[in-house]
Amino acid sequence: MSLAVGAIAVMLLWLAPASGVIPVRAQGAVASPKVTVIPPPDFWGAYAIWGATGADSRGHIWIGITSNDEGAERSAHLYDFDPATTTFVDKGAVVGELARLKVRRPKEVQMKIHSKIVVGADGLRYFASMDEEGEASDGSVYPIWGGHLWRLSATGAWQHLRTTKEALIAVAAGGPFVYALGYFNHVLYQYHTKTGVMKSVAVGSAGGHVSRNFAADARGHAFVSRITRAANGSPAAALVEYDADLKELAATPLPEYFEKGNDDSHGIVGVSPGADGSSLIATGKGRLYQIVPQASGPSTVTDLGWFHPKGSRYVPSLFRDDATGTIYGVAYSSNYGDTKFEWISRTADGKATAAPLPYGDKPEFPQAALLYGSMTKDAQGRFYVVGTMNYKPVILQITAR
Repeated sequence: MSLAVGAIAVMLLWLAPASGVIPVRAQGAVASPKVTVIPPPDFWGAYAIWGATGADSRGHIWIGITSNDEGAERSAHLYDFDPATTTFVDKGAVVGELARLKVRRPKEVQMKIHSKIVVGADGLRYFASMDEEGEASDGSVYPIWGGHLWRLSATGAWQHLRTTKEALIAVAAGGPFVYALGYFNHVLYQYHTKTGVMKSVAVGSAGGHVSRNFAADARGHAFVSRITRAANGSPAAALVEYDADLKELAATPLPEYFEKGNDDSHGIVGVSPGADGSSLIATGKGRLYQIVPQASGPSTVTDLGWFHPKGSRYVPSLFRDDATGTIYGVAYSSNYGDTKFEWISRTADGKATAAPLPYGDKPEFPQAALLYGSMTKDAQGRFYVVGTMNYKPVILQITAR
């Protein structure tokens, strides 16, 4: 399907009222999904999975696990999970690979793989690592060790693409490019998967605000939030679209962006690309937006209203059923975690339902947890939500009913 035809189809599917906002219409109770708790792999310091997941053509799930080990080798690990056998294979640790490739700096640590593990136009897997040591929460001091952009070869060998002074928190694939978002100041890196050329542009982010995610489309356009502050300190957010030449095409205001204060908000958290070429994004406050590419010029950005039928919730997991247009996701009270989570199902006409998200066969989580996800599913259509609970990684395999 061409982008133009896909865009028309999506716009018809999401036909909006004159206000441009598609209201959420609550409907009757819906069954909770089936949740399978998958025991995560363990290593010294294994702590959390900050949404670092991806899927490959085999239906395997790739997972990056953060380490909070205070030792000199503090390093995130990358794992390959086979849903058919429920087994994990450790594909390496960041610090060890830096050392093997002779690019590790003395005492360097890389505690996080925070980004998604995405497949580029060349069919290879890309992701980013980062560390937070020494950074200032107001954005005035960058982390000591910054970030690294990585690629796995066809044989699974790690390939080092770039070291950045910014911590690389998110990665997205679009067209011939892989993009990475660095903080502070929302620096967008663009890597051409065929030529190896890398460019960057500073999108802009006031103070220490860091968006946890961003989007890219098949044209190679990228969509990143820009944060500004008025003279009185009041923050404002806009979704900025860049074309394949990193030229700014448009900036759309995002009025429902900040959960709390400027630096306490996670910005764009949920992202879900669709087979029709459109993308969905959710802000940490729980507002849903749709990005529809056009045949030329800027994309159309539509405010679809609150994702949760009762209004603002934290929504860092977002999945889409391309066959039906139904959007699924996990919502909870705030980015500080909860023991009660909800499974949201929103049909193409804006009807939304909320049901409790169980923890396996238990109705609630045994302890407060943080859950992240966004877009990763296996060949059987099961969704993957990850996070941390009691200082250990959490992996949930979810089947919608």
